Amino acid sequence: MNQLLLYVPFQDPSLLWEMWHGSVVAAATVLVLRLLLRYAILPLLHRLKDRLGQSFFEDVLQSFERPILTYFLILALYVFIVFSPVPLLAQHPSIDRILRSCLILCVFKGIYNLCDAGGEGFLRHFLQKTNLNVHQALAGLLSSVLHVLIAVLAFAMVAREWNYDISAFIASLGIGAMAFAFAAKDTLANVFGSLVIVMEKPFQIGDWIQVNNIEGIVEDVTFRSTRIRTFYQELAYVPNNLLSNAPITNCTRRQRFRIQYMLGVTYGSTREQLKAVCDAIRSYCEQAPHIDSRDISVFFYEFGDSSLNIRVVCYVAAEHYSQYLAYRHEFNLALLRILEENGVSCAFPSQSLYFETPLETRTPAPADDGKA
Repeated sequence: MNQLLLYVPFQDPSLLWEMWHGSVVAAATVLVLRLLLRYAILPLLHRLKDRLGQSFFEDVLQSFERPILTYFLILALYVFIVFSPVPLLAQHPSIDRILRSCLILCVFKGIYNLCDAGGEGFLRHFLQKTNLNVHQALAGLLSSVLHVLIAVLAFAMVAREWNYDISAFIASLGIGAMAFAFAAKDTLANVFGSLVIVMEKPFQIGDWIQVNNIEGIVEDVTFRSTRIRTFYQELAYVPNNLLSNAPITNCTRRQRFRIQYMLGVTYGSTREQLKAVCDAIRSYCEQAPHIDSRDISVFFYEFGDSSLNIRVVCYVAAEHYSQYLAYRHEFNLALLRILEENGVSCAFPSQSLYFETPLETRTPAPADDGKA
């Protein structure tokens, strides 16, 4: 009977078509659907993306387009075999497993592509949507980690479809991860430190920070270290592990700059002059547009060793340090003008010596003119 099935179709073409008619029609239907998807549905989705202006939608289309089209080819071969008149192929138990495995691989291939869409573009776009500005090197590291996790998960799911015990594989991965972590603990500490910096966002590129006796402008943040340009134009590379565990002062994010003076005037200044100077300084601070009027403190503070000290505290709203210096320059000139208008002089450190016993006054001897 089997020999008849093998040889009769070649002798009768009509019988051959009748036997393979269902397989050919089913496979052709899937291929037509693939053509419809490729030349009609996907271009329509791309045009819809252009109207919506969603970059995430574009990344998804680009990532899953080829895996979906590849899966339709595999599906066409599958239906061709399933509807074939050869029982050995149509009823083989491995056919369904092959199809499910291919589906898993295609789905994970799309996810794999999505994590690397446009050179970490999707990943960086997602992080920026959550207000996490990440350097390209750090985004590349995160993308590589995701790629490894996706590949391991795809392998585990395919192995499960074929009834393989993956517990030993998972255990070996755990042992290998422990060995790798022990060998590269310093590098991993820097990597986790960079993740802490990304999540907590204590600073961004361009911020003025102070950390570990280093002060300067942040130029770059990688997965290993942070590069800081000091005000002496030196480059300092601080490991992210130290940076994540050290106190960080972000000078850029302060809303106001503090101006604090201990203004010393001479002891010859009268009470009325001191009061007039304090009132004039306070009035200037209240009227100056760049000085915060909520926190102004101008008072005659103490009797110093060589001066009468007036304590002046105020805050200026400056966007950057150079603007703060310009405001402080104006403030210093205003203080000099106020002192000049009230006839008050700044004191300088001095000491007076008093002798309990008056010094003897000696009359100078007359000059010898040479006469006898």
